[in-house]
Amino acid sequence: MDLFFSTDKFQLEGQSYTGFPILITKDGKVASEALDFCISHLIKSGRVESKKSWVTYGKALYQFFGWCEANAIDWRDVGNDREATILAEFRDWNLSAEGGSLAARTVNARLRLLCAFYRHACNRGWVQSVPYDIETITVSQPKGFLAHLDASGGKRVSADVMLKTPRTVIRVLSKQQSLDLLNAISNPTHKLIVRLALTTGLRREELATFPLKYVIDPATYSKHRSFIRVNLDPKDMAIKRKQARGIDVPRTVMEDLWQYVIHERHRLEIISGQPQRTLFLTVDGVAYANDGAALLGVVKKAGEAAGIPYVNVHVLRHTYATHTLHAMMQAKAQTDALLYVRDRLGHASVTSTEKYLMSQAL
Repeated sequence: MDLFFSTDKFQLEGQSYTGFPILITKDGKVASEALDFCISHLIKSGRVESKKSWVTYGKALYQFFGWCEANAIDWRDVGNDREATILAEFRDWNLSAEGGSLAARTVNARLRLLCAFYRHACNRGWVQSVPYDIETITVSQPKGFLAHLDASGGKRVSADVMLKTPRTVIRVLSKQQSLDLLNAISNPTHKLIVRLALTTGLRREELATFPLKYVIDPATYSKHRSFIRVNLDPKDMAIKRKQARGIDVPRTVMEDLWQYVIHERHRLEIISGQPQRTLFLTVDGVAYANDGAALLGVVKKAGEAAGIPYVNVHVLRHTYATHTLHAMMQAKAQTDALLYVRDRLGHASVTSTEKYLMSQAL
């Protein structure tokens, strides 16, 4: 079993899809059922908009179908005559040393995708039933702000093959750690990227594609005294779910961004010899590639120098959300703190924001 990602020659109804996952069996044939599932879920349904998910789907299906092929298992074998269901066997293999001793959350992510595949296969008539049962499990109920909206009674349904996972601990920098992190960075571009992340909660790909045109001279903005509202548009930059939103950039940060554009960025752009649309440029004077993958190393290196045990770009987003939420609640701001932070982060639901009420510093 091999996994390939398509070139622009892969087309559906005349439209090209570059980077689409395609599985090829050991006989050199396309795994048509896997391809049909991916087309249905990644293109036709419209629910999955990020091409990062194409890679995730491709790798998960490759692991499963490759495991079936290597062990001479027919993926259609969903009968009750097996000692364990095919998904239970695959789950246990993932947990074994041979399968990589994967974490429960990683295994569950694969299982959720495969459960969706088998539902698709059942709807298509490729199998008569799905290789798992549905059970009702007890989950923690929301407290405080959203408690009155919860009608689940602390129960939800789940496939019985899923593993129990521990509660996620959100890592957050303290104010002192945030200062230590910034002080450990000497590169002016990197320092501003981290400052913008800490003060706005932008995601890594948003930082990497943040447009030059969004930076203004603070002296020309008179609407608010302490911050400058910047409206993010998916036509200008990479935004999750392509959902426009507004962020509030502190005036002090915008002033430093403005000075960066005039001095450091101008110098970097001369190096490349080409006009660049993005605000932040590499030492070669070009935009950060691969959704700002290099920023992971930048933040990790700064964290090590500052003596912070574990930090990445998303921890900076957590830090912004937690400190902003707590500060607004302590100040008893007239604006609802949870809704404000939800809108700044671009969360689809306020339940995603509520988790920051229980986050803790590193």
